[in-house]
Amino acid sequence: MLLILMVVESALTAIDVILTWPNLLYIIAGTLLGLFVGIIPGLGGPIAIALLIPLTFTMDSNVAFLLLGATIGGQNFGGSITAILLNVPGSGPNAATLLDGYPMTQKGEGNKAIGASAVSSATGALFGLFVLILLIPVMQSVVLAFGPVEFFWLAIIGITVGAFAGRGSVVAGIATGFFGFVLTTHGFNLVTGSPRFYFGSGYLTSGFSLLPLILGLFAIAEMINLSARKTSIVREGYEQSATLIDGIKATFENWKTLLRSSVLGVLIGAVPAAGGTVATFMAYILEKRLASDSDSFGEGNVRGVIASESANDAKDGGALMPTLALGIPGSAVMAVLLGGFTIHGMTAGPLLLIENMDVVFSLIFALIISNLLTSAIGLVASDQLAKVARAPIEYLAPAIVVLSLVGVYSTNLQYMDVVATLVFGLIGYVMLRYSISRIPMIIGFVLGPIGEDSFFQALQISRGSYAIFFTRPIPIIFFSIIALVVLYTLLKNQRGSLSLLDRF
Repeated sequence: MLLILMVVESALTAIDVILTWPNLLYIIAGTLLGLFVGIIPGLGGPIAIALLIPLTFTMDSNVAFLLLGATIGGQNFGGSITAILLNVPGSGPNAATLLDGYPMTQKGEGNKAIGASAVSSATGALFGLFVLILLIPVMQSVVLAFGPVEFFWLAIIGITVGAFAGRGSVVAGIATGFFGFVLTTHGFNLVTGSPRFYFGSGYLTSGFSLLPLILGLFAIAEMINLSARKTSIVREGYEQSATLIDGIKATFENWKTLLRSSVLGVLIGAVPAAGGTVATFMAYILEKRLASDSDSFGEGNVRGVIASESANDAKDGGALMPTLALGIPGSAVMAVLLGGFTIHGMTAGPLLLIENMDVVFSLIFALIISNLLTSAIGLVASDQLAKVARAPIEYLAPAIVVLSLVGVYSTNLQYMDVVATLVFGLIGYVMLRYSISRIPMIIGFVLGPIGEDSFFQALQISRGSYAIFFTRPIPIIFFSIIALVVLYTLLKNQRGSLSLLDRF
């Protein structure tokens, strides 16, 4: 009862801070900054927060975290706008949104996709932060349930399911997924500390980054493809066939998708180092596997947008759990946010939730308000934004390519990142022309290092015994999920083959 009273008192204190002039302006400013940063490829939340933290040094802690929280909330939705309209994800998590959002734009349904994204983002964020508030009293025990063994099996689930997620043969999915994993082996081995497969290149000692891979495979590849066809993003013969209201209605009509993906976003977000990219792709893949019309995913199915965007915003609530309870960042942006706590004389962990719970609620409420505000902005501006997709490709393609390459270069100030983006763009164009799915490659690239590092860490804990992977409750559940996914896919493919034979 005492803890509940503390939570209520802290929440009321945070609300009083928000309502004190001019603190609400800080939330609005942070939201607009986050939205702008989210739209620009390569910037993203971590860079925005890193730039803001020094500016908050003289601010009251509650006000400072209003600004930081609003910026985090604003950048999630910003990246989905360019992903949907231009096939250019603002950050890694938005890459899952373009898989169906961009095809919807090509069919003249950009308005509908933005509407669905806006409502899904806001709803997912509210769900994730509501769960966070409910779990504050038991947050530590929830986070500590995951160790290296659980991380390993989580990565295996993603890679396995990812191989079955793309269009085309499973063999091609496995091959591209494996290629994505191979790309992560360049550079320093985090377990041994020694470089590998760098071929004498200073650039490869650091390994490839996710952003050049995503922008190359999707943005650059698509611009090459459209330029070769000499057509605009919206395909010939398609008019504006859907409205903003259609997107809003579709989101609530597919409430099961919204709920499933939000829950998954919170769960994966709570796993340190998993991040938003894992959450959005896992939500997308799950929804595709459960759908009776799975072949329509990747062709402009609004459920793909709903799944990825709700998971993307719900994951912030989950990522705050290990960040606040243990001081272990749940994502890259949370790692930078820990620096903000340090600058303001606070240490994330159990004491933070006792001594500075009002600051925690200021952060949470800023996230809630900013997510609602960015979604409202997206809804109001959707009609104008959707017109971008009808611009002539000879003007649009150079602008998108330059925007993508500048974004990539600004991340690490490495010109080789630009070269890598162009190379991945050519690879993506070839895959696009031969209808090879690019999803497994992204999944393999994101989850490969998590699986590899967790595998060796688990063996170190067990002193070389592989039994550790099969004797704990959560790993057994994860292993069962993998077996069910593989069995379900094989049976589904067998039924499809039989149906085809029956026609003859």
